[in-house]
Amino acid sequence: MSASGKTTKTLVWILMAMLILGLGGFGITNLGGSVRTVGAVGDKEITTQSYSRALRQMLQGQSSASGNALSFAEAQAQQLDRLVLSQLVATRSLDAETAALGLSVGDERLGRQIVETDAFKGIDGQFNRDDYRFRLQQIGLTERQYEEIVREEMARGIVQTALFSNIRTTASYADTIINFIGEERDFTWAIIDETMLDAPLPEATEAELVAFHSENSANYKTPFLRKITFAMLTPEQMIETVEIDETTLQQLFNERAAELNRPERRLVERLVFSAEDIAQTAADAIAAGSTSFEDVVAERGLTLNDIDMGDVSLAELNDAGDAVFAAASGDVVGPLQTDLGPALFRISGVLSAVETSFEDVADELRDEYAQSRARRLIDTERESYEDLLAAGATLEELAAETMMELGMIEWHDRAEATPAGYAAFREAANRITLDDFPEIIELDDGGLIAMRLDAEEPAAEQPLSAVRAEVIEDERRLRLLNALESKADALAAELGEGRAFTSLEVAPRVESGLTRAEFLADAPPSLLVEAFALAAQGDTAVVRGADTVALLQLDMIIAPDVADPELASTRSLLESQYENDLAQDIYNMFVTDIQSRMPITLDEAAINAVNTQF
Repeated sequence: MSASGKTTKTLVWILMAMLILGLGGFGITNLGGSVRTVGAVGDKEITTQSYSRALRQMLQGQSSASGNALSFAEAQAQQLDRLVLSQLVATRSLDAETAALGLSVGDERLGRQIVETDAFKGIDGQFNRDDYRFRLQQIGLTERQYEEIVREEMARGIVQTALFSNIRTTASYADTIINFIGEERDFTWAIIDETMLDAPLPEATEAELVAFHSENSANYKTPFLRKITFAMLTPEQMIETVEIDETTLQQLFNERAAELNRPERRLVERLVFSAEDIAQTAADAIAAGSTSFEDVVAERGLTLNDIDMGDVSLAELNDAGDAVFAAASGDVVGPLQTDLGPALFRISGVLSAVETSFEDVADELRDEYAQSRARRLIDTERESYEDLLAAGATLEELAAETMMELGMIEWHDRAEATPAGYAAFREAANRITLDDFPEIIELDDGGLIAMRLDAEEPAAEQPLSAVRAEVIEDERRLRLLNALESKADALAAELGEGRAFTSLEVAPRVESGLTRAEFLADAPPSLLVEAFALAAQGDTAVVRGADTVALLQLDMIIAPDVADPELASTRSLLESQYENDLAQDIYNMFVTDIQSRMPITLDEAAINAVNTQF
């Protein structure tokens, strides 16, 4: 039962955080007041409020490719809204099964859970009913609604605890992986180079070059080309037209004064007490070394995150400012009076004042303003450029009548000429057809481009005369690798007959205690793979890379050290991950079974009505 209590307490904490984050300042409107649910599992309804809360929480937890908050349209494109709905259906499926099993929690246990929730405690650490009502009002719930949510959550926790409490991993899973990553090998290896060949490599004959070129003609094709004419205007082209006077720069400097000039600040943690004598007792114990600031925080049921004020200025600390700013980093000062009562302050860091003169940033401000102004000027011209194209102007006429510059590019995937560096251009260049009319496309830096596909040249095989130097180099590389591999095979045979590696005319390299995760800079990429594929001491392998050939011999196989703390930690993580994966599979199967027995209804009209609120 204690495990269950811990589980349900954690679940309620998670629930409370979700409610506060998801519903803060939010309410569904324009639903006519009659749409209350978006669906149900059995007799367990999925309310519009819970669906909207889950959607908002999902949006707050996601970000778009640009790093900004994810829009609802982007979330829908990724079907995240359907994922949210499926998770709600799974949760209500559990609630329906819990009710069918007759599981619930009594009022006493429910009340104890709510009273012990820190979100409802006052500064004295005790449950505060006014805070309780106020927080529920903030998230749009009545006491009865919230208590029903918590009751269902706790009952659901009992079922989940029963599902997950006896999951155990088998030793073979962790053993297999630990043996794989922890096993070490000692081996000797050497690079086989051209100087070790029995005879110099002869030059290729003309017939050999012709045959090689014919067999590998696909390697010597010209790329598929798209000949594109474009008219382009970028901020860099517009910057010369932007005039910036010192007054404008000074105004920009003044607008950013708070950012460029910051007063001295402190990183501070503040622990508030209900009475000064209690705060003084804590301060004395910390000063005497009988306890620590962290321990005092933990005794209050708080974490350091709960009391972290971040970086604050002298003015922001009011009456406590002088004492805090007079202390050194790491000091605990107080008790000092604050608006919330007596408090201890710990100084976590000292941030020096930042002072920046106009002269220090004038060039930077000038560049930023010029770029911004150039982008705005381009944006104002965009509509007129679109009108010209719509009226039938060619790209040549567009460039002649505007500031856009005309250019041409033979486009292929490896092209580097302007404007190939722009992602928007590359995308458009790959999909443009001969029938497409030019249209204005915005570039990554705010510039504009319009393009026309003039012709396409399919990939074509090049005659030997055009690629002779390349063919000669490639043909010789292949023959050399074949010769080196044959030489390595001969040396490997000698090792197999009992000859010592050190007696070979090679430069041996001895490796000791290497795992599969090691890296050997000069070796072929697959050398370590081959070393771990060898089964017994004395076994040999010839490893061929793109440009090198190596010979290796296995010296020793070293089993993983079971006493290694790092491997023990890895084993623990593997077992934990396996348990979590197994628990998730069991949960999914359990929910699927419930849903096969319970009727599930979804109201798409109500779902769409909620979606329109985002």
